[in-house]
Amino acid sequence: MENNKNRKRILITSLICCVYLLLTIFYYHIDKHTSGAIFILLTLFIPITLVTIIVYCIKGAIEVFRNRKNLTTWTFTPFAICTITLAYTLFSPYRLNSENLTNRSEIIIRACYEGTQNTAVLKFRENQTFELHWTGFFSSNWFCGTYEQKADTLFLYYSTEKPYRFGDSIVIKDDLLITINRHKIDSSQYFVPFYLGYCKGLN
Repeated sequence: MENNKNRKRILITSLICCVYLLLTIFYYHIDKHTSGAIFILLTLFIPITLVTIIVYCIKGAIEVFRNRKNLTTWTFTPFAICTITLAYTLFSPYRLNSENLTNRSEIIIRACYEGTQNTAVLKFRENQTFELHWTGFFSSNWFCGTYEQKADTLFLYYSTEKPYRFGDSIVIKDDLLITINRHKIDSSQYFVPFYLGYCKGLN
């Protein structure tokens, strides 16, 4: 009876940890290819499963301490699974990421825009593709396509809709990416510059 209870505990612990790891590893694709209720649900599962793992880890530590004189593999395994998962999350320098697993082409230009309410990351790859990820408080939008570079000018060919604050003809100047085509959809539209490199957390 006790063994069945321990087996169930190990199974539940393993399942929760696996769900958490799969969601974090494949979050790049979840963010990019899902939307609406599915995206919200999968995103919420990450903190929910993480909190559950922490609770199970604490409970497991208490259980191990109580049974320290008669410690068995059945008792120790759930605690070990949670501890390894948390150690990987918090301390591992080698993190699996579905972006790195699927995008084999090297990033040759990386740029960032940081506004007061939104942030955007732009990546140009060696295989002539690009992706622009624009996020806000309650939004996450992806803009993708191909590009060609002539001297210091980049010409973007979107396979998705175009972003509202960034154009398709871009010049590289003073470590900035600046839109040079100024065809506006309406009078309130304006274009923002991106600075080269990783986001610095300026806002």
